[in-house]
Parts: sequence; structure tokens; C-alpha cells
Amino acid sequence: MEKTHVQRFWRSVGMQRYGVEHWQELGSTNDRARELLAELPMPVLVTAAHQHRGRGRYGRAWMDIPGNALLMTVGFPAGWIGDSRAPLVVLAAAATTVLDTLAEYAPAEQLALKYPNDVWVKPRNAPPGKVGGMLIETDYTGGQAGSVLVGIGINLAGLPNVPDSPYPVRSLAEVATKPLPPAEHLAERLTERILERLMSREYAPIVAAWKNALRVVGRVVLLRPNRQQVRIVGFDADGSLRALSSDGATLLVRDSTSLLYDPFA
Repeated sequence: MEKTHVQRFWRSVGMQRYGVEHWQELGSTNDRARELLAELPMPVLVTAAHQHRGRGRYGRAWMDIPGNALLMTVGFPAGWIGDSRAPLVVLAAAATTVLDTLAEYAPAEQLALKYPNDVWVKPRNAPPGKVGGMLIETDYTGGQAGSVLVGIGINLAGLPNVPDSPYPVRSLAEVATKPLPPAEHLAERLTERILERLMSREYAPIVAAWKNALRVVGRVVLLRPNRQQVRIVGFDADGSLRALSSDGATLLVRDSTSLLYDPFA
């Protein structure tokens, strides 16, 4: 039986209110957050215990085990983030907040960010792999960034079947050292911390912290699909990576190119 029960209420971080919806089942938290932003002039949080049409980057389906994953979207109205690089700022704030918060439940050395938005864990008796990720969607009007959505998915327990995954699929429970909170509670905690970081309006340190957490500069990685080997030498202004190929050519590695590397290596 399809469960469609929803709880809707409001929370506050300082003087900033945000709308909250917790769903049992939903097509996509990103889609519902976009609808809410058309109604509410404030940030919003939407969670679901299960998604029917969850998605990752490049249109890939995001798989989950019902009731065993954190599935959430935080949405920001147009203009709420006063920076021309709003999508990058939101990604940076979300990624570092997720990493810092998960470190309260698992050893920091067993957690890592993989460029640009994947969260990895390294169990002691299993290969490292992806435990979650983030999807940024931005609605543009006349070339200007409008509302910004960040979808966050984390496997809390159990390993969903992800066909053709280039990496092992992992769960946070494999590295947790204490009981994990209910997904809804974790989602609200993450949202409040993301909002606190963004409300500081100090965007440059937020992006710098994301770059430092990635630990990708200086790495030798492979580019999919041709497995070309390159060395990462820095970041471009939009968060893309600058790389050098083996013949000395400079490349700009954008988000549309997947990198093959172990973030724990």
C-alpha cells in the first residue's frame, strides 16, 4: 500500500524561518521542494522515507531501501543567497556540513568527500565505497540563478541495489560507533547547520572549506570513460578542476566528467 502521509510545520534558525515537510513516500524530494518554494518565501526542507523517482547526477536513478536512508532536499528561494556562485556556495555548505555531522557518528578517518559531492566511507573489513551524495538543481530566469535546491541522500543502513555502479555501495551503519538518529531528526539538524553557515554570508570561507575537505589537489586520477590519467592542480572559479595531462596539456575538468579515484588513498 502506498503511504502518502505528510507532516508539515515550520522551524526557525535565529530569525530565519523555514518550512518543513516529512513524507512517508514521495516521487522526489527535489520536485516537492521546488513546488514549496513557489508557495513559501523562505527556505524549505522536504524529506521522504522512500522515493519513487529519486535521481542523482546526469539523470541517474537514486536507489534507496525504504525507511533505511536519509532522503532530503533543502531549497532556497531566488535571491536568498547573495552571491553569483549560489549553486557552488550551496554545494560547499551542504557537503562540509554533511561530512562534519556524520563525523559525530563515525570516525572522521573513515569518512571522505569525493569530488564534487559524493560521501564515502571506509569500513575496517570491507572495501571503501559511496554512502551518499548530493544533487544541486538551479532554476534560472533570464540567465540569473533563481531558486537553488540541494538534494542529499545517505544510506543509513542496508545496501541498496545500484546497477552498474563503478564503486562499492556502502552504508553509514558499517562505520558508525553509536546509534544513528531517525532520518527526520538528522535532516532537521543538517538543515539548521547548513542555514547557519549560509546565514553568515561569509561565502569564500565556505567554498575554501569544501576545497580543503576534498583533498583532491595534487592527486593523479583517471577520467571516465577513456581512463585518461591526469593530475589535479587546482580549482577554477566555478568549482571545476584544473588538471594536467601526461603530455603537459591543461584541462578543465567540469562536473560532467566523472573522476575515478579512491578518496582515501
